[in-house]
Amino acid sequence: MRINADIQFLTGSMILGRLEQAEPNMKVADIRTVDVRTTFPDRPLAEAARAMCAGHIGALIVLDPHDELRAPVGILTDRDIMRGQLARAADLYCLTVGEVMTRQPVVLSGDMDLAEAVAALTERGVRRAPVVDSRGALTGIITLDDLLPALAAELQQLATLIGSQARGSAAR
Repeated sequence: MRINADIQFLTGSMILGRLEQAEPNMKVADIRTVDVRTTFPDRPLAEAARAMCAGHIGALIVLDPHDELRAPVGILTDRDIMRGQLARAADLYCLTVGEVMTRQPVVLSGDMDLAEAVAALTERGVRRAPVVDSRGALTGIITLDDLLPALAAELQQLATLIGSQARGSAAR
């Protein structure tokens, strides 16, 4: 996939190392989407698919309905729905979220640097991840669509710094 290739280029380059050293470092909590949509493992898959379609979103975070902390137990993506339905040759109305969700999703800490977040997503080959606080409670979701503009802004700052250093060296 093209986006994965771009991320692999960034994570494999010195640019990402410089982003980790840039000041100030943006954190995942700074750019996460706090209005995260959730569901439960026992909910009908058709209901979850309708909610995703109505909300124009590609994923729901799956929570245990008995967990007051609201720690993510899974993630349900549009891809999970398609693959789960095809693998089971079952009607969307006969499946539950828990039967097709991705268990043990990549979970990012809100205090994680953007470069660390990109590395974590790349390692698992995913585009989205729940964001949690220090207790493991759900605080939002982050996607590559959130990360790319923030990384571009940090790259612009880095380019400005390099340009000013180059102009300073040329003047000497």
